[in-house]
Amino acid sequence: LLQGAITGDERTTGNTITTAQQAMSLFFQPDTRRRCVPGPDRPATDIASLIRRGGTIYLLGREDPYASASPLMTAAAEDILDTALTLANNSPWGRLCPPMLACLDELPSTAPLPTLRTRMANERALGIGFIYAAQTRAQLVAIFGETEARALIGLTNILVMFGGSKDIHFNREISDLVGTVRIARTTWQTSGRGGRTSSGEDIAILRPEEIRQLPERHALIVAENTRPILARLHRCIDGKAGRQLLEQQQIARETLAGKRGNQVSVQARDLAARAYAEQPDPDGDQS
Repeated sequence: LLQGAITGDERTTGNTITTAQQAMSLFFQPDTRRRCVPGPDRPATDIASLIRRGGTIYLLGREDPYASASPLMTAAAEDILDTALTLANNSPWGRLCPPMLACLDELPSTAPLPTLRTRMANERALGIGFIYAAQTRAQLVAIFGETEARALIGLTNILVMFGGSKDIHFNREISDLVGTVRIARTTWQTSGRGGRTSSGEDIAILRPEEIRQLPERHALIVAENTRPILARLHRCIDGKAGRQLLEQQQIARETLAGKRGNQVSVQARDLAARAYAEQPDPDGDQS
């Protein structure tokens, strides 16, 4: 497959090479390559062993238009999930034990897994669960396409909606999903012989604009065939436990800052490179 992709028609091979270069652009930086190559004092991570022991793997990155880590993060996440699937298929219990949770925050911009829909449909029964987060449905549509994004949302067992969404059509769909409630209306007539009329009317439980207006620290939760609920949320940094977490975060940042103090900053490297480039070539023409 690779041989055919790089030795075929020039237009096809050119597109293939360009796509591969974009995906591997992160490795054009020597420091990045050095961190990703195992050495005597940095052995390779045994992902299978880590999953068996119930360990945690963190993939941290952000979307950068010039040197995106998204291709690397996506490849790493796919490899981890493939390893977990192999362990689940080979398990004597017929599923991964203990189970594994893949928490995919900022899915569209950090690690847009192309196999996520298939994995969500098949691998939940094998002990591999998924939680994913996106800021808007439009992000999912831009990455996966309209049909794939709808299928992904349809396979999601529990939807958690926060306020602030400006997607009118999506808010209306969520309002329809929440459903309606029937209320009784009574009309009194005072003119003539008078009378009373009673009727029922179905109204939306939550209108689209009410979904957008959900207050902070509240969320609308729609779970499979149960009734929707409005949940009140608490941040993990609240209270005594939250203060301890913030203190640990500060200690970790100070430790990392101390280790980076001995490294040459990016600005210093840039200045050194410019100074070197401006030096006259001793072998060049001096006339």
